[in-house]
Amino acid sequence: MSASSAPDTMLNAYQTPDHAPFEWRNGPHAVLLIHGFPGTPAEMRTVGEVFASEGWSVRGLLLPGFGAEFAEIGGKRQADWQTAVDAAVAELRRKHPVVLLAGNSFGGALALATAAMQPVDGVILFAPFWRLDSWLDRVYPLAERVLPRIRPFARADFDDPGFRTELTHFLSEVDLDDPVVRAQIRRLELPTRVIGQVRRAGQIGYAAAGQVSAPTLIFQGRSDPLVRPHVTQRLAQRLPNLAGYIEVEGEHDLVRGQTAGWPVIDKTLRTFAEQVTNKEKKFAQSADQMTEPFQPSDFANDGQQFPCKIYGADH
Repeated sequence: MSASSAPDTMLNAYQTPDHAPFEWRNGPHAVLLIHGFPGTPAEMRTVGEVFASEGWSVRGLLLPGFGAEFAEIGGKRQADWQTAVDAAVAELRRKHPVVLLAGNSFGGALALATAAMQPVDGVILFAPFWRLDSWLDRVYPLAERVLPRIRPFARADFDDPGFRTELTHFLSEVDLDDPVVRAQIRRLELPTRVIGQVRRAGQIGYAAAGQVSAPTLIFQGRSDPLVRPHVTQRLAQRLPNLAGYIEVEGEHDLVRGQTAGWPVIDKTLRTFAEQVTNKEKKFAQSADQMTEPFQPSDFANDGQQFPCKIYGADH
């Protein structure tokens, strides 16, 4: 983002070390974490910690034009982001016998497109974005031509606790009660074509879903205002090897470990990872059997009642 008169505080967005890419080498199996828009690897660290505690190697990818380079986002395209994911998966494949992809929101669309073209052992999607469930999606092509830049925070409510929390994820060192800072944030601008490239990534991911043979696990917040459950259910129906669709209490941010549904997510991630590696061992000599659909009982509840919906590959 940029501003008409960008202050020093705004230029420091995404500058803290937690926004940088990371890699934790722990064991023979690996998971690639793909952040959302306009996020960074910081949002995926809690998910990474789950896998690291289970002995997995973890890589948190920073997509081109994000993080400290966000001022350059206007020059990036869907192909740039997709190429980065493809290259990271290919590199992990050369080093690890089992590779999972885990994508958050827009990162989920990139994960699907890669999984449709490269062999991976599983895909995990958190609130996967593939379209806006709004009239804005229909009018976007016209809006892109009429409005080359937008101010996403022009009417922001700085007294909304949820909005303040989101801002602190990338502006951790500013005083959000300072009127000058608030005015500067309201003036932040984003090239409209960037939204178009995110939208294109979602469309490509949705189209690719039918070609993803790896078992795919979806987490969806029941109260998500951005990626609504019925939209994600449409995506889930396209997956030929749907391991599970799980609705939990929460909104769009499911990956930081702060939502009410996190205990369900944590447990299911651990069991899914275990089942993926066990399935690899069991069917190592039979490539055809590697795509056998998972069932909810393979990873979901161990006889316990969870406050979530779980659907297997036959739903």
